[in-house]
Amino acid sequence: MTTSQPAVSGEEIARLGALAADFRRRLEFDPGIVYPAHAECLWQLGNLQIAQGDTEAGLLALSEAIGLYRAIAQVQPDSYAVQLASLLNSQSNMLAEGSHLEEALAVGADAVDHARRAMGDYGDQARFVLVSSLINLAGLKMRSGDTAGTVDELAQAVEVFRDGGSAGQPFLGSMVEALHRAAMAFTEVALWAEAIDTRRLLVGLFGDGPPAAVVQLLVLTLQQASVGLARSGDTDTALVHAKEAVDLARTLFHADGVAYRLALAQALGNLAGRHHDAGLLKRGLDLSLEAVDLFHEAVSVDPVHAVPSLIMTLDSMAGILEALGLPEQAGTVRDQRVQLQETLEIIAPRGGVG
Repeated sequence: MTTSQPAVSGEEIARLGALAADFRRRLEFDPGIVYPAHAECLWQLGNLQIAQGDTEAGLLALSEAIGLYRAIAQVQPDSYAVQLASLLNSQSNMLAEGSHLEEALAVGADAVDHARRAMGDYGDQARFVLVSSLINLAGLKMRSGDTAGTVDELAQAVEVFRDGGSAGQPFLGSMVEALHRAAMAFTEVALWAEAIDTRRLLVGLFGDGPPAAVVQLLVLTLQQASVGLARSGDTDTALVHAKEAVDLARTLFHADGVAYRLALAQALGNLAGRHHDAGLLKRGLDLSLEAVDLFHEAVSVDPVHAVPSLIMTLDSMAGILEALGLPEQAGTVRDQRVQLQETLEIIAPRGGVG
């Protein structure tokens, strides 16, 4: 079956090409008549050509099809206005895949514009097309290096989604996936402000009742940002993010003290470290003590993940004690850290921690 597929596709491309040529002759004979079947034929032809590797020819066919759909939508907006926005969105994706990023951005913006206008007349029928177009445009802007534009398009997508109420629920998964991927992409390149903003958008997607797992992702991103910013010397902003992470982790812990004990301990340990960075030693020591108490409780439930974080917190505590002029206490803490490291090598040898 697989060996005959290219031949079948080639035959179909030839058939559609001949049909398109016939429609062009009709159009030349009577320019006032545009056939929807002509536009559909060209759209199918372009997609098949792209699938067979003839990308440029396929993109030209798609562009010709879009021109026809524009003309048809002006005459029959009830039938084609929403479809035109959707097709423009698809065209922008294919242009991007064909390495025509600048053109893809322009067509993507056009898709958003058409979808917005369609929403004014067709409401929820066009809502998901607009959300999808905004998400696509955000991705294109990310690829072009426009990080601020990326977050802005995602924010608009969230707003349009939430305004739809229950009508948007079937598309919730797509929204979550898009926002999560964007946040991960920003995190990988240490664009901390954008990563945090995107995580906030994800939390805001659920209104007043975000799932705990979504809030925890924001907590983790805030902690990662605080560590990254501290390493680059921005201790003030690092401290702000670490404090917010603890506030959110406490809320999770109060709702479920078993499931989120470790999350709070990790957030507190990180905040202790950021206080150490800022020279706020006594407060840092208090926070590290609180974290260690929670870690000891968490170790019995999840030692593989609790022990590494406890080790890092003990490192921070030892440094704080040393800075406070308490070398003996610092030495004791370091001894505990060594013992824990030996224990960790037993329960989770290097490379074995999931």
